[in-house]
Amino acid sequence: MTRRSLKGVGACLSLILMAGTPALAQTAGAQTDDGKTWRSYGQNPGATNFSPLTQITPDNVGQLKRAWTFRYGGGTDEEGDRGLDHRWEVTPLVIDGVMYVSTPTNPNLPDLKSTITALSPETGEVLWKWESDRNIHGRGIAWWPGDETHGPRILFATDKGYLAALDVRTRQLATDFGQNGQVDAYVGVASEVVGESRRDTFTIPNPVAIYKNLMITGARPGEMGPPGPRGDVRAWDIRTGELVWSFHTVPQPGEANHEGYVGDEWKDRSGANVWSTITIDEENGIVFAPVGDLNGRAQGSELYANSIIALDAQTGALKWHHQVTHKDLWDWDMPTPPVLVNFREGDRTIPAVALTGKQSLLFVYDRQTGRPLHEIEERPTPRSDDPADVAWPTQPFPVRPGPLARVTMTRDEIPNITPEQHAYCTAFWDENNIQVTGLYGRPLMTRGTLSFPSTLGGPNWGGPSYSPTSDVFIVNVQNMGQFRAAGPVTPMFGGPRPPRRRGPVDPSAPITQSGFSYRIDADTMLPCTPTPWGELVAVDISKGEILWRAPLGTIPGLKTDVATGARNLGGNIQTAGGLVFIGATNDQTFRAFDARTGEVKWSVELDASAHSTPVTYLGKDGKQYVVVTGAGGTAVAARRMSDTLNAFVLP
Repeated sequence: MTRRSLKGVGACLSLILMAGTPALAQTAGAQTDDGKTWRSYGQNPGATNFSPLTQITPDNVGQLKRAWTFRYGGGTDEEGDRGLDHRWEVTPLVIDGVMYVSTPTNPNLPDLKSTITALSPETGEVLWKWESDRNIHGRGIAWWPGDETHGPRILFATDKGYLAALDVRTRQLATDFGQNGQVDAYVGVASEVVGESRRDTFTIPNPVAIYKNLMITGARPGEMGPPGPRGDVRAWDIRTGELVWSFHTVPQPGEANHEGYVGDEWKDRSGANVWSTITIDEENGIVFAPVGDLNGRAQGSELYANSIIALDAQTGALKWHHQVTHKDLWDWDMPTPPVLVNFREGDRTIPAVALTGKQSLLFVYDRQTGRPLHEIEERPTPRSDDPADVAWPTQPFPVRPGPLARVTMTRDEIPNITPEQHAYCTAFWDENNIQVTGLYGRPLMTRGTLSFPSTLGGPNWGGPSYSPTSDVFIVNVQNMGQFRAAGPVTPMFGGPRPPRRRGPVDPSAPITQSGFSYRIDADTMLPCTPTPWGELVAVDISKGEILWRAPLGTIPGLKTDVATGARNLGGNIQTAGGLVFIGATNDQTFRAFDARTGEVKWSVELDASAHSTPVTYLGKDGKQYVVVTGAGGTAVAARRMSDTLNAFVLP
């Protein structure tokens, strides 16, 4: 394996991991349990994806064996993606000795019901199952522990924009929540002009966030231009289902920053939505929401699109905001959740929040004030020669740690994995007279352009991890560029896309647009950009330094000594035992890395790729388990799909 590491980092991190700092661990993500639970999507409301368990270490992780496999009934096939709403990318919850998962339907199996299923964390045995009349989205659920008058509830979203609450004690929908256990979340964000026309594309795809008796939601309104449903951030009373507050991500008349929209541009404007995961600072009562791009261009600043917004959890009032991409023309929405971290500034520790996105930059802010903790510069960015281009003249760049993924290349860096690939990529480069515009680059009228990262990122959906004992933030990235042929740009997002050209060079074929990749067969593409195409990157949050980079993933069936890395989609977790666990890659492999050095210490082949985030917990038998969903089925996956939840344990 090839990796790059700063001299001495491994030894320093070893000492930090052994010493630990429990007080800081509690500050970062409200991590107060003993490792027996995984209580929310990111392990805790702060989304640190960190476990205090130490039983599995770099020295013994190679002994991990399969403990059990659960199949929900969706089956295994080679038919490829079943569709966004039917992918099984669930992160299980483990509460009070019980594991809970949601399972989606399968359009190829009309009799298969979507469920909330309770499992034994030690055996994978089904303890009970509730079947839904609607499809439950496959990324996961949320848990509310109850109060003096209500028992525990499982909160989840279904198709067509409904929220639901399942009473854990009765194992039925909570009758006092909304209408017979459900709330129509489409109501209130779709005006009369929009009506029911966009209901089929409106949903809440990721687990809701919990703060006291409130659940905080984003939405996925569908990637079409106006008119459409708004992407508001909203809070609902978990006991009754009543709407408590709304924050308009497209400011309405009379609200702050409404002047950023000209004329009636604000009306029925869709997008500017949180389709990823919302993070909660429980101690300070703050909601951190990563807002994605706007559907269709506006003339002004497009606030609060492509921003991190900090809201008062009780009222929804805006505390602060920062736009991390101005006027997003690259489809660089905000797929990763903000992560609560500790920032050491001199002799004091500042509660902070870290955010990255597809553009591969890492922003760190003071949670309370929004003050950038690493300096941010507004820098001019590469311009297009097309007068119709509406790109913003500058973009914000954190001075440290710099881009996490590749942002440029030269012709000499075209990889030579196979002679055929190198010949094709070189010819393609020359035929298009490619100019590399780098980060925030724009297409040119007269020659082909290559910008970084691609629409896949950099980081993408899934989530980073943060260890409060070592101050290390780890995220998986992709290193692939976005090629655009010469010609005018398309100013409106969501318009028709030109066909792609891949495979052997055909001199008679016109060059339009390409993913800048060489296709070997139906399932294998080799990007023309330098390897590794996928990486795991470790960052010292306070110093703003990249500690190490490690190739992540392989290309199935490809015989080469090159550490290629691979496309990846899914999250990673860290443990106090000094390990990073991650699936994410499209090679059907689940891996454990040494958190100090980036060395792969263990891997196992799954039934399908694990485009999900794993969990780890201490079972009632005193053993540490690691569990990951391996079901494939995303846009970056190979064709194989499955329905497996996989558990591993030391013998």
